[in-house]
Formats: sequence, C-alpha cells, structure tokens
Amino acid sequence: MKNIFNISIAAVLVLFLACDDFDKYELPEANSIPDATPPEAVFTAIQSEEVDNDGWKDFYFSNGSISATTYSWDFGDGNTSSDFEPTNRFGEEGTYTVSLTASDNNGLTNTLAKDVTVEEPPAPPVSDPVLINTVFDKLGKSSGSDCTCAGWINRSLGTQGESSTGNGSDVMKFDNNEPDHIYQEFEVTPNINYQIEIDIKFNTNTGGSNPASLEFRALAGTGYDNGYTPTYYNETTEFPQDGYGYSSVAQTEVEENNLMTKVLNNPDDTSYIKYILNFNSGANNSIALFVRGIGGLATGSSDNERYGYSSGDEEIRIDNLVITAL
Repeated sequence: MKNIFNISIAAVLVLFLACDDFDKYELPEANSIPDATPPEAVFTAIQSEEVDNDGWKDFYFSNGSISATTYSWDFGDGNTSSDFEPTNRFGEEGTYTVSLTASDNNGLTNTLAKDVTVEEPPAPPVSDPVLINTVFDKLGKSSGSDCTCAGWINRSLGTQGESSTGNGSDVMKFDNNEPDHIYQEFEVTPNINYQIEIDIKFNTNTGGSNPASLEFRALAGTGYDNGYTPTYYNETTEFPQDGYGYSSVAQTEVEENNLMTKVLNNPDDTSYIKYILNFNSGANNSIALFVRGIGGLATGSSDNERYGYSSGDEEIRIDNLVITAL
C-alpha cells in the first residue's frame, strides 16, 4: 500500500511540472500578454551614383527593421527578394511602389510600402577645354625665342605664324603668300557640342587674283599618328614644334579626321570681327585645332611647295580665342 501511495504522488508531481512547462511556452491567446516587441518594417532606398552602363537604374535598400527575423521584398516591377538588404535594377524610369514585409518567429508581420522614383540624373556639367596662350601673347617657345605663336606650332603642317600688334595687344599674324598656321591639341569630353569664338582682322582686299581666306579645322584625336598619345602642356616652352599629333597636311585633309571645316573669306572690313564656329567632339577625348591661311599659290617658295598651300594676297590677324562647351 505504501508503494502504491508513493507512485501516485510521483505521478501527480510529473503531471504538474509538465503542465507548468506547457504554460511557460504557450503562444499568446485571448486574455494573454501580447508580444512586447512586434516586428516593424523600416527601409531606405538609395540610388546608385554610377552613371555608366545605366548604373542609375540600380537601387540599394538599407534595412532598419526592428524585431524581425525574415524579410520579404516586392520592388513593384515584378522582382522580389528575401535578402536582408537587397539591390534591385529597375528596367526604366518611373515610380515604383516598393514594399517590405518584416516577420518575427512568433508569426507576426508588419509591412511598409514606399514609392521609389527611378530617374536618370542630369549629366554633370562639362568643363571647358584648356588651351595655352589663347590671347596670342609674345611668349617663349621651345627654341628659345619669343613669339605670339608660342604653343601653336607644328612644323609638319606649315610655317609658324608671325608676331604682330593690334587690337590693343599682341596678336598672331598670317603673312600673305606664306603657309602660316596654328595648331594645338586639347582635351574634350566625347559627344559634346563646343563653340569657338575668335577675333579676326583681314587686311584690305587688294583685288588680286588670290584673295586670302582663313581655314579652320577641328581634327579628331582618332586621326593622330598611330601610337601617339597627346600630352597637354602648361607652359609654352614645353610644347614640341614638330613630330607629334598630325604629321602631314594630307592627313589633316582626310574627311573622317575632320569634325569641322570652315573657311572664312575676306569681309572687306578691316576691323576686328568676332567669329563663332561650332563642332561636336564625336567619339573623341582629344581634339586638335588647325588653322591656316589659304587662297594663295602652292608655288613661289620652297615652303609653299613643301606644304602645298599658302595664304592669299592679304595679311590676316587673330586674337582672343575662346573654346567653350555648350
């Protein structure tokens, strides 16, 4: 009898302890204490700063959710994710409703929805090209002498322009009946429109058979000599005078090498006139500006014959060159 009593007491204790443990882990029900920290969905959408390869379409989603263990994302474009902090590429510009559902281990959920605007950012401003001695001051060149042509010489393409005065300062002169030129390379941004402004003065038209004209060419960097890499110098004394960039007149006349070709004729006005020219850089990140006097004979001197051109019967002066991105 004593043994039966002891067994009964033990059974009651086991049943009591088991019920106590069951109550400890029972999920909340009616009249029970609710979850003190239910999940809360929190997120921020951050657009990529990458612009190449449509990088602006990529968004990173920063997750700041509270008391959650699993996450369900719907980006509003048909894409979904269960990552904690996912990245999504949207197909095109527009406004997408992005939702995050945050869940905890108790089966509770919370959903946050936000409108995310996907928009291609405006292109960054393009810097104006940097050229040296654009006011044609009389400066030192690599050979040691001073010239308003300093920084503008390529002896493969013509003879150097001459120093002169006028327009209230030093100016560059294209002598009559000589193959004078200017040439300088500068860095550009591809596929951008640029504007050239320059003051030009033609001497009085002599009425001869070879009136002078001034030819402008914006030459593509893709037409440089094979293997040539342009160097942009800061001082006129650093510029080479030959053997760089374009190495022959024929090379400058190849059609696909020319982004712009413009011939300015004598206006029968001896004052300085501001001319405006335009070109697009195309697929180039480097451009060469080549300007020469034309209209004369390709004979009469060894230089004329060597380069195959010369200016006409009148002198031409230039000053204040400015190139800007539009």
